[in-house]
Order: sequence, then C-alpha cells, then structure tokens
Amino acid sequence: MNFLLVKQSFKFYMSCALFTSILSVSQVQAAAFANLDLAPSGAGAANAVVAAADDISAVFYNPAGLAWQEGVQASFGNQTRYRTSRVGVAGVTYDGDIKMAAANTFAFSWLPKGDDWGVAANISTPYGTHANWGAAFPTLGNIDLNMTRYASDVFWRVNNTLGVSAGLDIYDERLSLTSNGSSFSGSSWSKLGVHAGLRWEFMPFWALGVHLRQGASANLSDGAGSSLDITLPDEWNVGLAHNLLDDEMLVELDIKHSTWSSFKDLNVNKNGANTQALAVNFKNTTDVLLGLTWYWRNDTQLRFGYGYEQAANAISNYQPMLSDLAGHRLTAGFGGKTMGMHLDVAYTAMLYPSADAKGAYAGKYSDARYSFMFSLRKRF
Repeated sequence: MNFLLVKQSFKFYMSCALFTSILSVSQVQAAAFANLDLAPSGAGAANAVVAAADDISAVFYNPAGLAWQEGVQASFGNQTRYRTSRVGVAGVTYDGDIKMAAANTFAFSWLPKGDDWGVAANISTPYGTHANWGAAFPTLGNIDLNMTRYASDVFWRVNNTLGVSAGLDIYDERLSLTSNGSSFSGSSWSKLGVHAGLRWEFMPFWALGVHLRQGASANLSDGAGSSLDITLPDEWNVGLAHNLLDDEMLVELDIKHSTWSSFKDLNVNKNGANTQALAVNFKNTTDVLLGLTWYWRNDTQLRFGYGYEQAANAISNYQPMLSDLAGHRLTAGFGGKTMGMHLDVAYTAMLYPSADAKGAYAGKYSDARYSFMFSLRKRF
C-alpha cells in the first residue's frame, strides 16, 4: 500500500467525519413510513451504495451501476421486520401496536455481452405501516398502509467510467383508515413516476453516484364514492465511494434528501365534502449513511454500516398514526456463494431516543425497528 493511497484514505475519512458531524447537528431522517432496506447487500452497508453497488441490488439503489454487469442476472429476497413503539401519557405507558409485515423483492437485469445498453426491472415494498393507538388515544383508531412498487429501467454504459439510467415507477397502493369513529378502505394504482441515475468513476479509486426519484401520486377509492389523495416524496440520493487496500475494502458516504412535506393530510372526500380527516405535519428530511464493504475472500463480503436519521414527523405537532422519531441505524451483513448462487444476509437495527411530543397526541414516545433480510442471486 503506497503513500498516495494512505493519503487519499486519510482525506476520505476526515471528510466523512466532518460532513457527518455537520449534518448531525442539523438532524437527519428516519423516513416516516418508508422502508429503506430493499436488498441485503445494500442494507448491510446501511444502504450507502448509490455509487458502488456492484451486483443486481443496484437495480433498487441506482440502476446506472448495472452498466458494467454483463449477462442476465436475477434475484429474490425476503425481509422480516419487527417494531416496538410506545407512548407514556400521564404516567401510564401504552403499546402502539405498530406492525411491519414481511416483504419480498424480485429483480432482473440484462446487458448483452459486448453491448453498452441494458434493461432491468424490479418489485419491492418501499412504503408501508400498520398502527393502532386506540389504547392510548381511543378516538385515533388505526391505519394499515401498503405500497408495492413496480419499476423498469434502461441503462447505458457511456464509456469505461460513466454509466447512466432512466426508468419508470408505478405503485399498487392500499389503505385502510379508521379515525374519529369513521372508516375508509381504498386502493388504486398510482400515476407513473420517473427516476434517473448516474455512476461516474471520476478518478482511480473513486466513484460518484446520483439517483433521483419522482414521488408518484394516487387517488385511492373505496368504490362507493369516497376517495383519498396520497403524494409520495421526491428522493435525491448522492454517494461518494472510495476503494481501499488494493480494492479489498470499499467505503461510501451517502446523502439522501426526501421531500416529505409533499405528503399532506389524509382527508377522505365524498361528494366534495371531507368525511374523515387525519392531520399530518411532515417536514423534508436528509439522511446521512456510511457503509463499509470488506471483500474478505474471493466471492465473500462482510458489510457494516451506520446512519443518523431524522424524523419527518414534526415533534411539535406529532401524528402517532405515522409514528417517526429521529435515531440511529446500525447494520451488518454477509455475502458468499452457495449452491451455485450468491447468498446475501443482513441485519439492521434502528434505535430511537425517547422524545417528548406535543400537540393533540402529546406524550413521551419511544421506538425501535429491527430487520432481518436474505436474498439469492444468480448470473446466467
């Protein structure tokens, strides 16, 4: 390992530490009801992979990274999630009964050998929650929200250092909402949304990744004249990756900004009048994620990550139905060959310090989320 490589590595670590410290002071995001863990090879590194995903998981984080992956690839994954959320009101602690359903993913990509153009598609569950706060707040009720995303992409290797991608998203959205004695259950397909990505190896040992995703909107209907509008946030992801120790180790720092302020009150409308209302006071957020991948042996990787994440849900006027606190993400993962395929596993823990929320549903809230994931991928 030469002096130049040591010097580059030192500068990268100092930049990461300084940038993370600055953003920590201003707080960064926990992503409301978003599920950031879409693939174990990304989740094991705290999802800090927008610049350096080197397997089929790039289809979830930045499809431009597929521009160097020739042949046909496919993967299937499963995620099991757990969550504990509580609130203390007048000295009594209540369980929020917040459940997180298991989620599956599927991904496919094809880049013909010797060609510069390829295509990809994937299915994932990036948003969803189930909450029932009836014990603490009898009039508040419960919510069950699920959104499955179907995405397709075209990607292009411009040259040996630059790849770009563009694609479409559509969501299958389903919502059941009970509040203040009224109920609504509706579903709909969203409008088409677009996304685009770039991966650029701008100098030896360094790569820059950018991925932008438009927030799609939908009008959910119960088939009996009642409807409800939902608009998802736009997402902006930027990542800087650096190879260390003769490509044996990869470190990446990612910044993710989400425009959660576009997600407005959940108001049910029928014949021009609101028949049910759930107040939502979200603010825009920015994630800071730091991941490390160690290429331990041939076709074997160890992954670790940390993220400090801000809450979209304003603590000054808290909405527990979409409970969301600021906290810390800790992750670990492993990847290796088995039975002619590549197995990836990851464990993530989101730990949230307790917070005193104000507003109509004031109380001392505490929260924790845990996730175990695996996927099998194969190149044909």
